[in-house]
Amino acid sequence: MTTPGVDCHIALSHPQVNGGAPFGFLLDDSKDAGPAVSIQREAVKQDDGSYADNQKYFFTVLLGDGLPNPDNTTHRESAAEMYAALLRFLGQHSGLSLLTPTGSFSGLFAAGHYATEIHYPDVTLVTVQMSNTGSAFEPVDVTRFVQSLWVDGSTYTGQMAWSNTYWR
Repeated sequence: MTTPGVDCHIALSHPQVNGGAPFGFLLDDSKDAGPAVSIQREAVKQDDGSYADNQKYFFTVLLGDGLPNPDNTTHRESAAEMYAALLRFLGQHSGLSLLTPTGSFSGLFAAGHYATEIHYPDVTLVTVQMSNTGSAFEPVDVTRFVQSLWVDGSTYTGQMAWSNTYWR
């Protein structure tokens, strides 16, 4: 199993990519503070006077061969494998999950301007933006998220809540 903070900095997951299993990525840790996921929260006033909450998640993925993991082992995927996986995830555009050492954020989408790539001779930096529209929430525990099963929304007719939809 991929473990953010050990064999990757973050992981992405989507039911239609990598068999639904999380795929680990390394972040640009060239800053003194180390690798980071930045979250921007905003309230957008609607035409009816109400507000809609939007969250934007930013991170810069580092793609290269033989890069070190957070635990100082060598990352198992090559630059080409990481790049191809990242494009498969971003191509889904919705239903994405971002797993970090502090928890997971689900229900994310990649729309509009969602990635900027900088290609150097030996590494590629891809700054990604994902969004979530709805209430802000605390990140979900990564292990529980990875081991969870989802209710099939097309067949379930009851009230969907965290207690009966997310964990089983």
